[in-house]
Amino acid sequence: MERHYELMVILSPKLGEDEAAAQNESILNQIKETGGEIIKIDPWGKRMLAYPIDKTTEAHYFVNYLNMNPAAVKGIKQQLNINEHVIRHMFVAKEK
Repeated sequence: MERHYELMVILSPKLGEDEAAAQNESILNQIKETGGEIIKIDPWGKRMLAYPIDKTTEAHYFVNYLNMNPAAVKGIKQQLNINEHVIRHMFVAKEK
């Protein structure tokens, strides 16, 4: 049974706009490999962080809307945790 999710990814400001978009696309490809479906990608661009994270004050924001199996979320979270370009990420389960 698939669920609707919203995935926010905050990427390193050291990446250029194209590199950040490619990094987000790589994350989405990992989701597709687990059987997930991408509904919408909402790039917010480079923005200031609410508070510094490891002396970083700005980052690239992406909000991705997707459908995927809840069992696959744990694996995707593990991949995001070890990705050096991902500063923060958050999965939110959405109601239909």
